[in-house]
Amino acid sequence: MVEKNLDATREQAWRALLKGHALLVARLDADLQHEAGMSLTSYDVLVQLSEAPDRRLPMAELARAVVYSRSGLTRLVDALERRGWVVRERSSTDRRSWFTVITDDGLAALERAWPVHIAGVREHFAAHADPDQARALGAVFGAVIADLAPDVEELRHFHPQRSEEPKT
Repeated sequence: MVEKNLDATREQAWRALLKGHALLVARLDADLQHEAGMSLTSYDVLVQLSEAPDRRLPMAELARAVVYSRSGLTRLVDALERRGWVVRERSSTDRRSWFTVITDDGLAALERAWPVHIAGVREHFAAHADPDQARALGAVFGAVIADLAPDVEELRHFHPQRSEEPKT
């Protein structure tokens, strides 16, 4: 028989996650908008590109890495391109594919935004979790990621046990 309800502890955790996530994302986004002139999603795109080999990712891979729809990412990359923070380059091996590449101006914008972002994460998230709680959250959401996106290579670092399993 399948349980129809969550136990009280998990129900409370789920509701706290939904509300806490919404409030945290809104606050981090507002801080970045006010202090650095960029959204949290733009920040995430720039981070992903700055950490990628040659500071570039195929559009489809970038969309998976930031967990964003391809159409939404296209509009966001258009806006970032207008600001001079990224450029698009056609793939030399597949003329249908495009790469997004962070520019030096994009790296500079990211460097200006980083202290704002990290201060917000420290104040509004990390200050509320001791190391054991942080490890528990990492384990829970690493498992959620592994369950919901098991083949998304860009997300495997959140659940390293999954990527370290021997291939059969």
